[in-house]
Amino acid sequence: MTPQFSSSGHLPRSRRRHRRRGSALLLVMWLISMLSLLIYSTVQVVAHDMDITISQKKAFRARQLTEMGINIACNPVVKESDTALLNQVMGDGESFSVTIRGEGGRFNVNTLLQNKSRDFFERTFELWGLDKDAASAVTDCLLDWTDADEQKELHGMEREDFEELNYSGYPFDRPFYSLDEMLLVPGFDQVTALKKDWRDYFTIYSAGKLDLNAAEPKVIALGMNISKASFDAASQDFEADMKDAVEFVEKYRWGADGIEFTTDDQKVQSVEEAYSQLGFTPDSTEGGTYFGVNDTTVHIESVATVNDYRKRVVLVIRNRTQGTPQILAREEVPLFQ
Repeated sequence: MTPQFSSSGHLPRSRRRHRRRGSALLLVMWLISMLSLLIYSTVQVVAHDMDITISQKKAFRARQLTEMGINIACNPVVKESDTALLNQVMGDGESFSVTIRGEGGRFNVNTLLQNKSRDFFERTFELWGLDKDAASAVTDCLLDWTDADEQKELHGMEREDFEELNYSGYPFDRPFYSLDEMLLVPGFDQVTALKKDWRDYFTIYSAGKLDLNAAEPKVIALGMNISKASFDAASQDFEADMKDAVEFVEKYRWGADGIEFTTDDQKVQSVEEAYSQLGFTPDSTEGGTYFGVNDTTVHIESVATVNDYRKRVVLVIRNRTQGTPQILAREEVPLFQ
């Protein structure tokens, strides 16, 4: 339809009013959209800030609970079996759980390397899947990494070898300060690829020998197998050693109920007593090198839960019950469910 114009050539006034109203309506709709977007953005920012605040409050409360557990566990009169003290529910989704384990339940890698225990590492790496040559090469590199001289082992690497590869500052020529440093040793990546739980076997904090009152069956079995192989090459049945170690831990150390950290748990007082329970008669020299009892270094792990937030604090402490405690390491790790 052709628009109708007035005699002056313009649109009628009513049509002009309709156009202005249409433009105003579009402007109002645009303003409403912008205000809605602004309100939505504000709500999102406020919600984000609230989430951060809530998370910070949970983290702070979780830290309080983990420290509470650590302080209880550090008390020299508290025992591993005092589960009522070490595991507490505070209400409203808050709780903490603490375990006290002997740090001597793992082999001290620095002590073994300082004692030049080549057979230990070579046998261990072979049991974990490396061939004989690879196990020997990794062992040589470990020895060169931690000794203070520049005399290279047969398959090892000293400073000049690293410099040829444009690496300066290696090896450290000192004991390991953490297990993570072992990952820098050439060839050790082969070990970690084959044995994901390799950290369960080593420590740098214990007094030296493997504490048979604290070690897991798999660690005891490894020590047994290596000790036997050192003086009897035919005695290398790891599965049989594992069975004996499991029986020793579950039936002797954990008592009649077969449950850890209960009142009927018991400790062996001497290496010879442990050997008799294990049915193990090691060579006097090798057995004495690897095994011991009653290491005074303990590993305390406190885990706190605040609703869906969890935090873990690990403390390694020596002489907890001797009156002169010494903190060797502390690690704080957030855990999310």
